[in-house]
Amino acid sequence: MKPFRPLGPCRRRRLLLTLPALGASLLAGCGALGLPTELTLTQQELDERLARRFPRTQRVLEVLDLTLSDPRVRLMPESNRLACDFALGLRERLFDAGGSGRIAFDTGLRWEPADASLRLAQVAVQRLELQGLPGALQSQASRAGRLLAEQLLEGFTLWQMPAEQQQRLRRAGLDVGTIEVQPQGLVVHFARGAAR
Repeated sequence: MKPFRPLGPCRRRRLLLTLPALGASLLAGCGALGLPTELTLTQQELDERLARRFPRTQRVLEVLDLTLSDPRVRLMPESNRLACDFALGLRERLFDAGGSGRIAFDTGLRWEPADASLRLAQVAVQRLELQGLPGALQSQASRAGRLLAEQLLEGFTLWQMPAEQQQRLRRAGLDVGTIEVQPQGLVVHFARGAAR
């Protein structure tokens, strides 16, 4: 066995110059190994995923039932947000009064590492239309509906990464990096050690 000899300046420089290229080729090789560097959910896929999760009803203070159904998504790449529109049903249980309409909101997105999910964040109701309630309840229900919808939707899971994909990414040393709303869809980028 030969004794260890320190590298000379030329060899050290050559090694330092080749290491970044080696790292880049390893990361690029992840795609060749079946590990994606990004995941794109098209607008149609987002619509389909949401349609499977709705209708949803939330009871509030044992007095109001708020039901959201018929979701529609629109990509807003200029602000890196999604615009959503839902059918809204509101039932006031004390007087057995109900109304229906539509609610439109926009939302940002955040990654939740605890359960590897993509969630709605900073939900902001833009429009709420209700019909069918008595006049006195109409404005109260409208105010309450906005607040309840934001609370119901904040943190809602849009997509959860399958366990198998989580393990493959973890073994490759990849984490979720940036999340972008682009014209072609919602893009989740994976990067080496990019835990959010």
